[in-house]
Amino acid sequence: MGDLHDRGTRNQRRGVAIVYTTLTLLVFLPMVGLAIDGGILYFLKLRLQQAVDAGVLAGARSLSRGQDIASQAANAQAIANMFFDANFPEGFWGTTNLTRTPVVTETETRLRRVHMTASVDAPLYFMRVLGHEYAHLEVVAEAHRRDVNVMMVLDRSGSMEQAQACDDLRDAATSFANKFAVGRDRLGLITFNGAYSLDFAPSFDFQPGIVNQISQIACGGWTGMSQALWRGYEELAALNDEGALNVILFFTDGRPTALTAEWPVKMFGDWRFDANWPYSSEVYYDRSSCWDSDGPPTSSPWEPLPKLGFIAAGRYGGDPFNLYGPTYGIYDHDVKATGPVPINSVDSTGCNFSGQPRYVRMDIAYIPESDYYGNSTDNGYKPVPRFAAGAYAGKIRVDSPQGLRYAAYNATDDAAFRIRQDEALRPVIYVIGLGGVLNAEPPDHELMRRMANDPASPIYDRSKPTGLYVYAPGPEQLNEAFLRVASEILRLAL
Repeated sequence: MGDLHDRGTRNQRRGVAIVYTTLTLLVFLPMVGLAIDGGILYFLKLRLQQAVDAGVLAGARSLSRGQDIASQAANAQAIANMFFDANFPEGFWGTTNLTRTPVVTETETRLRRVHMTASVDAPLYFMRVLGHEYAHLEVVAEAHRRDVNVMMVLDRSGSMEQAQACDDLRDAATSFANKFAVGRDRLGLITFNGAYSLDFAPSFDFQPGIVNQISQIACGGWTGMSQALWRGYEELAALNDEGALNVILFFTDGRPTALTAEWPVKMFGDWRFDANWPYSSEVYYDRSSCWDSDGPPTSSPWEPLPKLGFIAAGRYGGDPFNLYGPTYGIYDHDVKATGPVPINSVDSTGCNFSGQPRYVRMDIAYIPESDYYGNSTDNGYKPVPRFAAGAYAGKIRVDSPQGLRYAAYNATDDAAFRIRQDEALRPVIYVIGLGGVLNAEPPDHELMRRMANDPASPIYDRSKPTGLYVYAPGPEQLNEAFLRVASEILRLAL
């Protein structure tokens, strides 16, 4: 009897376990099915969103092609669909009824939008037992493209000719210009050696004009950076286009060697002995012929007569540090030539430098505290030598090429700093430096980073627009450097 009772109890327990197991399966199997179907739906929606994101970003980038909003819209829609399809092809994981609709609009002046909606029916597997065969998925994304104003400021100095890099520069600059949209973006071109030349004023209709100007770049002369950089900014400021992304692309293969200023002529009767003049053991500077027909006052106080132009630092013989070599000038500050051309005007009539540019130190008294554009020649970046005594005590020495170069460094550094203070335009400065020139100084990497407000700069200011310094070790890397900057600019425009 006992065995029969135990056997009956066990059978009852088995029956209860079967019932509980059945009920548990009825509850948990749909839950497991829901989890599996839910995981698949999550994956498909994530992939759909990624495809839409890729489409709108690619479409926005393609807005640099086409002259008007209609042609740009058609191109952007085609590009957006192509990138979408590459990430979410028709029938992906058994999906059906795929739709994707990119729309391009101009939401406000100088700002365009690519908006895309996509939907698809995703198959269900375990949830079909509850009568659901598919789930409808829908996602949305959009990207914006700001129009761009770019001033290209390109070095065409003598070291470029020495490196035989002018062809590489022309090719790289042409590829760069072709990345932007005629009719939407503005491009302009300044080239410089000791002086600047505005070769192409910023314009929406920049093709083929700017490429034609680039093809005519000829290299020679010194390197006057601050003037060219500031003139590039002045062109952007004149546009007064706060809705666009405003950019200066500055290219150089060297360091500042020239400075444009209003140079003070020496006082009447100021003769000075200089035993270091390399062309004679004894020279007394007589600048009395450098005045106009009325002549200067013969007694103090009086204001020196200013002469506008640039002076460059020379390098001669066994003087690698430019301590005693001549300073050069004065030249027309807006000359366009393979090299600087002396002024032939009343400004230089009778001056020693009008006949021989190396005699500029016979006529000019000192380096002013700022260049012609208000950029400080002594902002603290490089130490400048000053006269210790005499009529010009405390003034920056003009007879020291090293001092002149340091003044030019400072003016360039100060120009970039002042440009970044424009809170309305918020200009971004990109700098490309070229190395690999035989017997020539490479770019000053610290100066280049300071100019760009590159995050690696020792004076980086995160509150101001962040630029980038790109170094090309040789001419063969120039195209890559220019394309990298183009990519950075277009990335910021999104």
